[in-house]
Formats: sequence, structure tokens, C-alpha cells
Amino acid sequence: MTKLLSLVLILGLFIWVRTYRLNTPLADWHSWRQADTAAVARNFIQEKFNLLYPQSDSLWSLSPTQLPNPNRYFMNEFPLYNATVALIYKYVGINHVYGRLVSIAVSALGALYLFLLVQKLLGYPTAIISLLYYSLLPFNIYYNRVFMPDPTFVALSIITLYYTVSWTASRRLTAGLLMMTTFALATLVKPYAVFMALPMIYWVIRNRGLEVFRHLSTYLLVLGAILPLLLWRYHLSLHPEGSFATLWLLNGDKIRFTGAFFRWLIFDRLNRLIFATGGFVLFMVGLFTAHLKKNTSLFFVWALAIFLYFTIFAKGNVNHDYYQLPLVAPGVVLAVIGAQALLNMAKTKLSRIFNLTLVTSLFLLSLAFGWFEVRGYFNINNPSIMAAGQAVDQLLPEDAVVIAPYQGDPAFLYQTNRNGWPIGGNIDERMDNGANFYVTTSRDAEYQELKNKYTLINETDQYSIIQLQKPVVSGVEP
Repeated sequence: MTKLLSLVLILGLFIWVRTYRLNTPLADWHSWRQADTAAVARNFIQEKFNLLYPQSDSLWSLSPTQLPNPNRYFMNEFPLYNATVALIYKYVGINHVYGRLVSIAVSALGALYLFLLVQKLLGYPTAIISLLYYSLLPFNIYYNRVFMPDPTFVALSIITLYYTVSWTASRRLTAGLLMMTTFALATLVKPYAVFMALPMIYWVIRNRGLEVFRHLSTYLLVLGAILPLLLWRYHLSLHPEGSFATLWLLNGDKIRFTGAFFRWLIFDRLNRLIFATGGFVLFMVGLFTAHLKKNTSLFFVWALAIFLYFTIFAKGNVNHDYYQLPLVAPGVVLAVIGAQALLNMAKTKLSRIFNLTLVTSLFLLSLAFGWFEVRGYFNINNPSIMAAGQAVDQLLPEDAVVIAPYQGDPAFLYQTNRNGWPIGGNIDERMDNGANFYVTTSRDAEYQELKNKYTLINETDQYSIIQLQKPVVSGVEP
């Protein structure tokens, strides 16, 4: 009963801390990715609900070859998360808070399965401490409540590994089907989930040997796990205009294995941001000791799979901190394994007290330093875009097509609740493609030119709205 109560209380704490600033507009850290994801969910309700053709707000070309995208397709990922949020919108109304709540709920489910996985392999004490650390790690708190598909992908990955362990032990068809389904969904949400195949294969072979490949059911499960992703990628290939450039994520600027690569990923992200010094020390101890025992080795291989993902998608991981989110789950378990290794080194009462104090201090430092690094993520980068967006939504027709320059970030465009472009330039071309309003929060040269050329319909110290309308040229001679 005490164990169950502890689990419930920690899961309650997990959810509660992630409601911090839940109502913050989608203009905080990584607003670009959140706004596009939220736009797809909103457009499922405001326009057409079609899982095969998700649409964002942006008419800006996504593809590497700058193919026109008049339908605003946004198809890199299967919109499972977006569709789930849209179903909630259908019954309770459109509010981005519900998208964040879905992320929190799915992340809590992933946390529960992480606890169950660790308990199955390493016992209750390791599992409950891992869950507590996973719940309170500041980097994880922020990214478990974002309006992005990544929390769903991470949770599905954890659940997949849990059912892999269950299927390996029991050989029950139900566990195998759940493993297959969650892996398929994880790869649809984020294709990076294919790297989870490495710890899955490792664990199956380690426990069942090669005899598992003698069974037809194994191949059917593999086929069912990968076929949905292959079908989606084929569908995506038919609509290249709906796919943004991805090749640069691999080794853009030839950054792989350079000093900058290691500095950004190891020193800055893992040490400073995610595990925040104290946790990084414990993580490294766990990383170098987990391979020594069978059950802990799964988390070692899991981490190695994520490191391989870091290496292959080198530029993407250097540029975007949320790309490292998949490492948090195995990372916290390895940190706890590392803490246990330090505690087990103590041979005398005094050394046990010292090591316990050291381990506790490292965990507390991790939480304190982590919060210091992450607390700014919750802040709004530019409050003016909300005021401008509200004005556009109130003053302009619902079918208005706007240009909302924000250096390509669609967060500003999302606030307007209109379709259009998130970047300036090429104004005449965009007017030919339907743009009829320009909204800006700056007073740059483009604004000055358009203000003098077209009609300024609303202006405050925060924003300006300009109607873009070319003069009608009469064909009648004077």
C-alpha cells in the first residue's frame, strides 16, 4: 500500500509541476515548432479533418527546392498528436492549453511505464527514485508540456521497450502486438524512434538468442512495426511540397565529430542543460557501470542507441536542444544506477554517510542548476506578437491572407489565426498569391516602404497593420 501511495503521489507531483505557466501563449522557447504543430491541430477543426493531409497556417515553401505549397501541407510526421488535440478541440473548443495537457498526460503515461520497466528489471527502490528524478528534472518538466509531438514520441518509445521486455519474458501474443503497435506509432510520430530498435533487438537476442528468428510471428511483428512508417513515407514522397528540408540535420556545416559537436552536446546540453552538472556526474558513473550487469545493460544500450542518433543527426542535435529529449529516460535511470554504484563503494559507516551526502548533493545541484538554465524557457520572447495577433483576429476578415514577418518563425502568424507567410520580402509576389494584409511589430525599411505605398489601417506602439491593395488600373482612355 505504501509503495502504491508513493507511486501515485509522485505521478501527481509529475503532473502538477508541469502545469507551471500552462496558459502561456505559444510564443515561448521553440515557438516555431510549437506554432506549426498547434496550427495543424487547429486547422483540423477550422478547415478539414484529414489525417493524410495535415495543414499548417504557412504558405511559405518548406521543401529544399522551394516548391510552392498552396495547400499548406505539413507532412513530415503523421499527425497523431495533432489529431488527438483536435478531437478535444471538437468538444471543448480551441485552446492551446489542451494541447499542453495532452503532452502532460502522455508524458505521465510514459513516466508510469518507465517506472514499471525499471521495477521489472531493477526493483522498486531504483524505479521509484528514477521516477522522482524524471519527474523533477527541469529540462524534462519544460519539454513534457510543450505543444509538440516529441513528448508523445518519447512516451511511446518507453512503452515500446516495456512491452519488448514483457514479450521477451512471456512470449505472449498480446505483449508482442502492443510492442508492435507502440513502435509503429512512435516511428509515425517521430521517425527517429527507429533507433529504439537497437535496445529492443539487443534485449530479445540476449534473452532468447537467435531462436527467436525461427518463428514466423517474429517477422510478422517486425513487418507490422515498420510497415506504417514505410507507407507514410511513400505518401509523403508524393507530396514533396509538404516536407521541409531534412538533409541538413545530418551533417550540416560538416559538424560531426568536430570540437563544436562535442562541446555542444556533451558540455553544453548534457552537462549544463539537461543533467545540470550534478546529474551529469551520476549519469557518467552509471554509463560506465551499467554494462556490467544484465538488467542494467539494457539502459546502457538504450543510451548508446540515442548517442548513435546524436551522431547521425549531428547538426539537428547541435541546433535544437529538444532533439536530446529521448536521452532523458535512460539518462535518469543511469544516473540512479550511478548513485547506487557510489553508495555501494562505501565500506565503513563514515564513508557511507559521506557518499550518501555526496549523492544527495549531486541530485539537488542537478535540480537547482537545471532550473536556473530552463526557467527562461517559459518566458514570452516578444509580447507584441500577441497584441498584434489579437488585433488581426478582431479587425480583419476570416479569409484574410496575411504577411506576418517574424524571421520565418510561424508563432506570429499563428497568433493572427490567419493563413499567410511568416517572413517578409517578395511582397509583390505574395500579393499575387493572395496576400492582402501586412502586420508587423517592427519599424524596419520594409514597413516604411509599405506604409507609404499602401493603406495603414491600424497602428499602436506595439504593431502596425497595413492593407495591401494594388491600385485598379482603368482601361478607359481619358
